[in-house]
Amino acid sequence: MATYSLVIRRLMICSLTIVVSRAITSPLLTLFLSEKLSLDQQDVGLLLGIAVFIATLLALYGGYILDRLDKRRLLILTMLSSGIGFVLLTFAHNLYLTTAILVITETASALFLIGSKAIISENLPVSQRARVFSLRYTLTNIGYATGPMLGVVIAGHLPLAPFLIAGAIALLSTLLMRGIPATPGLPSLSKPQSFLDTLVTLKNDRTLIMFTCGCLLSTIVHGRFTLYLSQYLLVTEDAQSALDTMAALLACNAISVILLQYQIGRFLKREQLRYWIAVGTSLFILGLIGFSLADSLLGWCLAMFVFTLGEMIIYPAEFLFIDTLAPEALRGSYYGAQNLAALGGALSPVICGYLLVHTPAPTMFYALSALAALGGLLCFMSGRRVAQAATVQK
Repeated sequence: MATYSLVIRRLMICSLTIVVSRAITSPLLTLFLSEKLSLDQQDVGLLLGIAVFIATLLALYGGYILDRLDKRRLLILTMLSSGIGFVLLTFAHNLYLTTAILVITETASALFLIGSKAIISENLPVSQRARVFSLRYTLTNIGYATGPMLGVVIAGHLPLAPFLIAGAIALLSTLLMRGIPATPGLPSLSKPQSFLDTLVTLKNDRTLIMFTCGCLLSTIVHGRFTLYLSQYLLVTEDAQSALDTMAALLACNAISVILLQYQIGRFLKREQLRYWIAVGTSLFILGLIGFSLADSLLGWCLAMFVFTLGEMIIYPAEFLFIDTLAPEALRGSYYGAQNLAALGGALSPVICGYLLVHTPAPTMFYALSALAALGGLLCFMSGRRVAQAATVQK
């Protein structure tokens, strides 16, 4: 990371600290909300789902704002919002106020992701972007591998402390962002004059729409895979065996990403993105079939490794594709539009829960395989459209 500029180095560190601040609270949030607001687990799930849904839609407008204003200041604002939101959650007693706080923190998280990707694109040559996208994803997984354990340990001594510490980490991270140069938006003449104009531009980009739909279907498969795997294990195994298997799978996923993600990212090239996406999708399908057939812990871990290889390809490939597709003046808006694919993660536990209740348990994995194949096909067709357009231009 020392080979990159000050902007990129500090942005990578902030990406890690922001993820850690969220990860510290992630294993405690549902229990915390349940106790504070006297809600059952179904209502807590609905509350969190509503917050994520609203935040995803707001992020579309946030991407438009990122194109028009100083991205560095907006990232600082998202970090301040996250920090203050985590602290305010400790005072949560009112359902509506808590919902508003959750929407703010989720929106801030989405905008930080969109803004950081836009800054990476602006400050790096094309040849280095795939590696940095992979590095960022590696740091994200390091944060999610360590944060939850830290949060549980701290909560064992002081139940509210993880939220206060998460807030402090987010607030202190703003100091790193203050030390880098401002990143002003492009001149007004090169940008749409209104959000409506931007929406029209996005709507008319058929390749973007096709790719985002493909990403949404793919996100159903990989966006919240820990949730549907735990749902499946609780249906097919006793509670203790399910916990032991999930612990092994999470460890396998985190270790694989930390060790291999950056190396794989080095091989991704713009010209072959559609083929890389096809490979990643195939690995998802193989991993899902492996899950359906696994009858031992070793079998589960081997399937998890194959699935994780697909994950390591798909994440940076999706970011790099949008980076290739987006006009210079609309990077934030394009990343904001592609972020709508995150809605697939919200649909995943709903679809999988329905299938587990109404069909034989392994059917869930075959349905997810079909969704992955359809999503991969749409993304591949999007990549072919880009390649054909580039050939015509030549």
